[in-house]
Amino acid sequence: MDARLREGIRLFNDGKFFECHETWEGFYQDTDDSHKPFLEGLIQLAAAFRLFCDFGEVKGPVRMIYQALIRLENYQPAFLQIQVAELHRAAGAWAKAAEAAGGTPRVSNIPKISIQRFKLFP
Repeated sequence: MDARLREGIRLFNDGKFFECHETWEGFYQDTDDSHKPFLEGLIQLAAAFRLFCDFGEVKGPVRMIYQALIRLENYQPAFLQIQVAELHRAAGAWAKAAEAAGGTPRVSNIPKISIQRFKLFP
């Protein structure tokens, strides 16, 4: 896994969405074209959660999350060692809760990005 992708995941999971976005933007510039839609989805998630956490926005981030989920859809269940299906489910659940009538999204419910672990033995 590229060090910039790993660092972006660490920043995302630490709630440092602006820094995460910046890290992934650098990786995006250098990556293969076939990876770009996937990275666009991750970057959109980071941007959406930054808008929510830093500015209290809800509607814009929810729209951005749904757009990101469309981009991530074709990369399930895992891609570049990221457990995409798990992230897709969790981000979608967060967005649905945020748009529910009277729903109050919480920072503590923002999903984390999990890395696929490899087993050497069954």
